[in-house]
Amino acid sequence: MTRSFVFILLLVLTTQAFAKPYPVPCSDLWSAVTDTLGNAGNYKIVATDEDSMKASFIVVGALYPGINALFLKPQGNGCELQIKMGFTGNDDESAFRGRVNRALAKMKTAKQSTSAKPAGNL
Repeated sequence: MTRSFVFILLLVLTTQAFAKPYPVPCSDLWSAVTDTLGNAGNYKIVATDEDSMKASFIVVGALYPGINALFLKPQGNGCELQIKMGFTGNDDESAFRGRVNRALAKMKTAKQSTSAKPAGNL
């Protein structure tokens, strides 16, 4: 029992060491995070702090609901998304990161389509 507890504790403490920063500015990542949290079918926002880029939220439909937190931290040429989630009965952190990735991809294609439009004839 003690060995398994120590193993789980070490695993939890080292997971942040494997987190890779997103190769985008924190302002862009914050837009994707707020877009993701804005989906009322998945999340309920408890509080947000735009200046320090922090948010508290609840996962809708979780087996064990609790208040979760996230914050963005500039790192090198990118931005790191750190999430603190309790056990909710599912792999909600992975689902959240996937939704943020999709929101970033959607923002990127929107930027490319607006910059690729040719100027009209005058």
